Amino acid sequence: MNFVKPESVENKYNLTSTSQQFPAPRNSGRVPDVRTKDGTPPLYLYKPAEPIYKDVRRELIGHQHTATPLNTTFFSDSNIEHIQQRISDQVFSMSGSKHRIDRQSDDDIKLIMRSYYLMFGKNNPDNVAGDLADLNARVVGYAAAKIYSELDFYLFYLNDIQDFAPPIANPVNVKVYGSRTGELKSFF
Repeated sequence: MNFVKPESVENKYNLTSTSQQFPAPRNSGRVPDVRTKDGTPPLYLYKPAEPIYKDVRRELIGHQHTATPLNTTFFSDSNIEHIQQRISDQVFSMSGSKHRIDRQSDDDIKLIMRSYYLMFGKNNPDNVAGDLADLNARVVGYAAAKIYSELDFYLFYLNDIQDFAPPIANPVNVKVYGSRTGELKSFF
């Protein structure tokens, strides 16, 4: 008599092969398989607003400072691109050449640049290149350290939600009743 082998039957007719149709997730945590890429496009919550001024320097510090060679160069689009690239390179080297980050939000970078310019901008017309290098180094150092810290915690979070915590061990009896053997003391 000829028997049909279960593996030769197509999956849609073989009701015993649900593990092949619906494979179990590799991880059994709160959110299993969170790292799989499903190809869904990113969701943007809001449309970026148009700036009031076309000049970044005027938008950020135009009401507080007049145009100087330092702030004109520091808030230029080419310097923002340079800072974005240096932040990406710095995070890449801080992570041991493991993680290459994408471009960060220009608004966040501009906010950091504005803060550091107002705190440390010297506006010395004789040393514009030195002041620019100092401000860029401060912005890159702050932003890269913050981004790397958040990246490290995000990776820890992904690992945490993929698997459940190991179960707590069974309780151990710490009482020692009946387990001690007394030693006879001699009276001599």
